[in-house]
Amino acid sequence: MEYTNLGYTDLRVSRLCLGGMSFGSSEWMVNGETARNIIKKAIDNGINFIDTANIYSNGESEKIIGDVLKDYRENLVISTKGGGKLSEFYQGFSRKVLSKEIEMSLKNLKTDYVDIYFMHTIFYSTDLNDLIKTLSDFIVSGKTHYIGLSNFPGSLLAEFYTISDLIYNFRPIIVQNHYNAVYREDERDVIPFCNSHGIAYSPFSPMAAGFLSGKYSRNGNNETTRTRSYPVMKSRYFKDFDFDVLDEINEIAREKDVKASQIALAYVLSKNFIPVIGVTKLEYLDDDIEALDIKLSSDDIKRIEEKYKPHNVINGTAGY
Repeated sequence: MEYTNLGYTDLRVSRLCLGGMSFGSSEWMVNGETARNIIKKAIDNGINFIDTANIYSNGESEKIIGDVLKDYRENLVISTKGGGKLSEFYQGFSRKVLSKEIEMSLKNLKTDYVDIYFMHTIFYSTDLNDLIKTLSDFIVSGKTHYIGLSNFPGSLLAEFYTISDLIYNFRPIIVQNHYNAVYREDERDVIPFCNSHGIAYSPFSPMAAGFLSGKYSRNGNNETTRTRSYPVMKSRYFKDFDFDVLDEINEIAREKDVKASQIALAYVLSKNFIPVIGVTKLEYLDDDIEALDIKLSSDDIKRIEEKYKPHNVINGTAGY
């Protein structure tokens, strides 16, 4: 396993982050012993960064991870998220709601603290000063060590950073946004801001929810468990120009005798990002770890990138 410093800190994290969205009871997810075995195997293979959220299967993902944590806690970097829509009451960014949400998350995870507490999304109408004061208090009380931001547009990332740095003496350590070979819109502003301010960038959906796995084709039926249970996938991807990128990834995979999913992941890793991987089978975890050894040439990257066409910006909903 390869490791890197997390943003501007000396905290060492694995180059792969195990995501918890695939742990739960939906049709495409895994739970019980299967999920626990995936988590344990990831840890045994050196992955020390595990991410989840309170809205993932309404807390079930946190509980699954929490059942495994007790044997490994001090050697792991654990993150979860708040601010998403759990119910008509538990939503938004008020001090009352977030204070309750972080306590619920800590209980689910069976831990006294999380290493990183993410805001799962944000609204332009949110009073950032009030939100940041609440998060600052979470740091002071020891409930979290650092703050992360997810689904943040560039303008609100910059505003959040400025207020937290100048008034509350902390800075966000990591941004977890949507990025892969067929969705690269954060290159406009978010990624340059992170790079210039020492903030780690951790893309979720590095294989485009499986679109870049190699199982889909331009003229195929393309109906799978994943597309049925996650219909937003077809609205985000599956355009002709997305298949142009996929065709190039498939060709590079054939040339290197590896899987298309591994090329897609290697592409994100080539940017020095920390991708969040979703795993539903042990063999998928093996594939992801092996992708660390795949080094794409500048020509490989050019071939992938020159097929890209800009997309409409997708704002993560976090349950709203």
